[in-house]
Parts: sequence; C-alpha cells; structure tokens
Amino acid sequence: MKRLLYLIPFLLTGCVATQNIAVEERSRIYDLDYDLVFDATVQVLAEEGFAIIDAQREEGIINTDYRAEDRILFFFSGPTRRKVSALISTAPNGTQVLLNFDLQEYAEQTNSGVYRSLQVPTRVAQRYYREFFEALEEYIQRY
Repeated sequence: MKRLLYLIPFLLTGCVATQNIAVEERSRIYDLDYDLVFDATVQVLAEEGFAIIDAQREEGIINTDYRAEDRILFFFSGPTRRKVSALISTAPNGTQVLLNFDLQEYAEQTNSGVYRSLQVPTRVAQRYYREFFEALEEYIQRY
C-alpha cells in the first residue's frame, strides 16, 4: 500500500492523452513515394489487427476501428481498446506519416457499456508510436 501512495504523484503528473505527445514523436518522414507509404501504413495497421474503416488515398486519411487491447498497465482495471488515425501527406523531403492513437477503458461503474479516454504515462504513449513506426519501417524495408 505504501508503494501505491508513492506512485500517485507520478500517475497524476506523468499521464497524458496519446494525442498530447509532441508531433515529432508521432510522425516520421520517409524519402519514399506517397502511394508506397500510404499502402504500407494501411498494410501494417491491418497486420497489427486493426480493421480499416476509412482509407482515403487522395486526402491521405486512414482510420481504424477499435481493437481490444491487453491490459495496458496494472492500474487500469477494466478492458481497454485502441484505434488509430493516420494522416499521410507530402513533405518537402518525402512523405510524412502522422499518427494519433485513441486509448479507452471500459467504464464499469456506469454499467452502460460506455468507454472513456485514458490518460497514460508519457512513456507508454511514446512506446505505442515507436512500436508502430518500427513495424512500418520493417515492412517498407521488405519491399
């Protein structure tokens, strides 16, 4: 119990929405063709288990449906889910991929089947972005 009390200030000050991570950490620029990067992003999202609900090549928009997540951290009690939005755009030196993850937890206390957005430690949010870009770069290198 004492350990939990020591963690409370960290949890209150160290948590962010995944969208509050700096753009530099949520985006990458690839010196590659726009269509190749767009297709690779769609493919990696699908391989990661996200159902693509919207992919507009001309607008550079990719949206997924929510995917059930494993428990993110021990202090989130309910089931969690995550979805991804990606914006693909041309940049002066290539093609930019900008991501936005939305994490939610089931709000059991309401018994209404409602999910609420999660605030997670910065390092957890950064890990989501880093892992996706690693998978995307690995995919691109294969082709």
